[in-house]
Formats: sequence, C-alpha cells, structure tokens
Amino acid sequence: MFYLLTLLFVLAPTYVIRFPIFGIPSNFLEILVALFLISFVIWIFKNKTTKAFKDFLKSQPKTLIIFLSLFFVAGLISTFVSPNLHRAAGQFLVLFLIPLLIYFPSAFILSNPINKIRFVKILFITTGLISAFGIIQYFTLIGLPTEWWGNTNEPKRILSVFEYPNAFALYLAPLLAFLLPFVKQESLKNRVYKISFALGIIALLLTLSRGGWIGFIAAAGVYIIFFATKKERLTALIGFFVATSIVLARPNLRYRVILPFMGEKSTVSRFSLWDTANKMIKDSPILGKGLYGFKTNYDKFNSDPNLPSINYPHNIFLNFWVETGLLGLISFLGLTIYFITRAIKQKGLLAISTILFLTAIYFHGFADAPYFKNDLALIFWIILSL
Repeated sequence: MFYLLTLLFVLAPTYVIRFPIFGIPSNFLEILVALFLISFVIWIFKNKTTKAFKDFLKSQPKTLIIFLSLFFVAGLISTFVSPNLHRAAGQFLVLFLIPLLIYFPSAFILSNPINKIRFVKILFITTGLISAFGIIQYFTLIGLPTEWWGNTNEPKRILSVFEYPNAFALYLAPLLAFLLPFVKQESLKNRVYKISFALGIIALLLTLSRGGWIGFIAAAGVYIIFFATKKERLTALIGFFVATSIVLARPNLRYRVILPFMGEKSTVSRFSLWDTANKMIKDSPILGKGLYGFKTNYDKFNSDPNLPSINYPHNIFLNFWVETGLLGLISFLGLTIYFITRAIKQKGLLAISTILFLTAIYFHGFADAPYFKNDLALIFWIILSL
C-alpha cells in the first residue's frame, strides 16, 4: 500500500487528464483515488489489520476530529449555498471529500517510521525529476506553450508538467519548504537528494512566480531563525547572496522583482480581486457565496472593467471566506494552527518540515490560492498525514 500511496502522490498532477464517465466529468486522478481507496479496504481485510485501523482512528486527538468535522461540514454547506450546484458538487468532491478520505489511510500507512523516511526520499526524487524537466523546458522550449516563450506581455516562464507557471510554483514551493530540513540529514547523504533539491530551487526561480518565491523565502527564514545550526545559517547567507546576485544579473528576474512597485498589471489586479472578494464577504459574511461562488458572482461585484472573470480572489484567506463562509475559514485556520502547535510540541525533522510547509502555504497564500486545486488539496492532506 505504501507504493500505491506514493504513486497517488507522484501522479497528483494528472488531474489535468480529463474525460467523461457515463456523461459525468472526471479525470485520471479521481480514478487513481478510487483505486487507492478500494485497494486499501482490501489490504486491511486481507492482512487482518481492520482492528488496528479502527484503534488508530479512535486514537486520533479530539481537537483534530472536531476541526476536520467542521471543515467537512463547511464544505457541505457551501455546496448547497452555491449558485451553481453542479460545479460546487465537483469542487466539494476534490477539495473536501477526496482529501479527507485519503488522510486517515495515509496517516495509517505512514505511521511506520521506515515508511516516513522512504516517503521523504521519494519526495526528493519526484521534486528533482519534475524540476529537471522544467529546466530543460526553459532551454529547449519542449512542452512549453508559445505564450510562455517570452513576449511583450510575459517573460519566459517554465511550467514543467503543469498547465501554467503559477500552478508549478504552487506545487513546488511548499514541497521545497517541507524538504529543507532533510537536505543535510544523515540518512539522506546521497548526492541525488541534494541535487534534486537544488534543481527544485532553480526551477522555482524560473517559474518567475513571486508568490512562490515569497512562500519559500518565508519558510526558509523561519528555518534559519528558529531551527538552523550556525553552519547552516552561514550556508543560507551565502546562498541568499548568490540568489540575489543571479536575480540582479538577469534582466527578466530583476524586472520581475521591481515591476510590482511600478504599478504592474498583475499586481494591480490582485488589489482589484481582493476588493471584489471583500464586497462579496460584506454581502454574505457568514455563509459566503458558496463553492464556485466567486466565479459565478464575479460580474455582479467586480468594479474593474479591464479585468476578466477569474476563479478565485488570489488570497487563501479570502478564498476560504468567500467560498466556504466563516466556518470554512475558521476550521481551516484551526486545522493549520493545530498542526503547527502539535509540531512545535513534538519537535523532530518531520515536525519542523510541517511548520515550514504550512508557512510556505500561508505566505504564498497572500497572493494566490495554494489549496484550491485538485492536486494541491490532495498533497496538502497527504503531507499533513506524515
């Protein structure tokens, strides 16, 4: 089951392979999830571990169960509140039902310490391979749509196996933050893991996602201040100067940093989106607008005629409030604070990694939506299951 779980994690981006089943929209990732859950049920019965799994479920902290229940209920309510029930049902499936169904089997499988370190190793390799393809893409343009080749509207940006550069950064930045404490771990001395991490850093840089950069830098800052050794702090300082030099030396990177302070369209649009979200929240502060509500109500509340309709307000906190109401926002914050508090008490590398993972999501979330995608929601809960 461990390998099936890792396969599910590695193939999370395959949600982009879409097709109908008996007229119902579906994708490859949903098929993998169904196969995983069926296989897990067969596995626990075949290995006579049903009692062990039940005991594992009973041992879960009450605080966690309460917040998980509130989170699920918020998603359910938001489905029926939504002005588009069909679309909302699909979002409830991929953002709430599937991730929560995966969480407990994942936690049970990964409760074995050997499986934990094996999983971390696979994360390194996966990150390295996906990043390597993105870097090759930058120099060869293989698989890179022409709109990202570099033009008057957008500089050259990589997307690897994803649909657009920001989607790659949303996937990559939290994983790099999670892996950061393991880079110098004794059991991971193999150069392959360090090379994989370095490739990830280069790829994140080439996505030109400022939100991704901010998320990882914030997580790295937390690590350096609270958890790093003196030697690691020195290495980080050298790395910071090297990265800064590269950014300043490369015009496309340099302007990517400068342009937000010069009224760049992408930056200005964020303020407009946040304003639209705030109007929706004021109109319905308790229940919000329901899942898919921001997209559906966009034209009604948007005051910027130059900004086309967008799915989300590009802020994770506004996203949850608008789409899942006050209960959704509070339960999400409660869950993340619970995991951070638990990690602080437990200490250890996985605890530190969890803190950094959530830090990256929080800071990236100020300018984007690092949960509201099929793969991101699934990855979020599998990582927390560690």
